Amino acid sequence: MHTNPFATEAVEYAHLRPTYPEELFAFLASVVSRLDVAWDCATGNGQAATHLAEYFGRVVATDESGEMIAQAPQDPRIVYRVAEAEDSGLEGGSVDLVTVASAIHWFDLERFYAEVRRVVKPGGTVAAWTYYTPEFGNDIDGIIHRLAHDILGPYWDERVHYVVHEFHDLPFPFEPLEAPAFKTDMKWDMQDLLAYFETWSSYLEYREVNHVSPTGLIRDDLARAWGDPQQKRNLYFPLYMRLGRA
Repeated sequence: MHTNPFATEAVEYAHLRPTYPEELFAFLASVVSRLDVAWDCATGNGQAATHLAEYFGRVVATDESGEMIAQAPQDPRIVYRVAEAEDSGLEGGSVDLVTVASAIHWFDLERFYAEVRRVVKPGGTVAAWTYYTPEFGNDIDGIIHRLAHDILGPYWDERVHYVVHEFHDLPFPFEPLEAPAFKTDMKWDMQDLLAYFETWSSYLEYREVNHVSPTGLIRDDLARAWGDPQQKRNLYFPLYMRLGRA
């Protein structure tokens, strides 16, 4: 079982999850030789699968959580299955593209990569991406950095270092392909940002150990930098991607 320390309740925080840009999926469709079948692994609520269905004849979307799949929108082009990343149940040599959005660092990578090699067609493509902290382009960024690194740093699951290091040190034994930089744009008020922090398992771990909310340590500084807490501010999440030929 893979527990995602970034996300907790599937429904409660759905509106806080970054939405991936359409340009990302158009790009992925441009780097595969065929558009027959895509496998969206650890699909969650089907966010990436829904986009992939616009380009591929068929999308197989797997997740080990039936609860998460139950939140996904139904689409005749998407087949949802409850399955672990390392044991997809897909036929060998049947997939043109494998995608993993914000989840690969929780996998047993050796077993998952063996499964990728088993199911992709010759020359198939593998894309994994993630996001970490939002960026506002002002003083709020420094406050977020202090929370994520200085305050919560010791409370992150050790596997999150792949995300913190922007996937640069993620083992990825495929022929590398270049990908442009992508980001996801959002618009949040101050409470949205605080609620996003509460989806982090490091937040929950800190609160359990110290019996106080870690965001209390930054709230005053954040309020001063933000101004009217109900004002919605523009932000974006940089996406960090590894792309390769299997």
